[in-house]
Amino acid sequence: MPRSTGRVVFVSRNGGMIVVQSDEGFTVVELLGQEGECPKGASVVADWTALGSEPLFMGREEFDAYFQGTWGSVDDAISVARRTGGG
Repeated sequence: MPRSTGRVVFVSRNGGMIVVQSDEGFTVVELLGQEGECPKGASVVADWTALGSEPLFMGREEFDAYFQGTWGSVDDAISVARRTGGG
C-alpha cells in the first residue's frame, strides 16, 4: 500500500512506542534507536498497513520502525503500546 500521512497521538514515557492516527486507524509503532524523537502531534508518513520493519518519515528524517498493527480504537492501540513498550 502507498504511504500516507498520520498524526502521532500517543508517545510512551520512554519515547520508544508511539500510536499514530491515520485513515487506516490507530497504528502502534516501535521506534528503533531513535526513541523520543517523534513528539505527540507530529505529522508522520508511512505505510500504515505494514507489519514488521518499515521506515517512518517525519519531514526529511527517516526513522527505523517496527509496525505492530493497526486498531480501530485509540484506547486499544494505546493499551497495546503501553503493554509492549512501557507506559
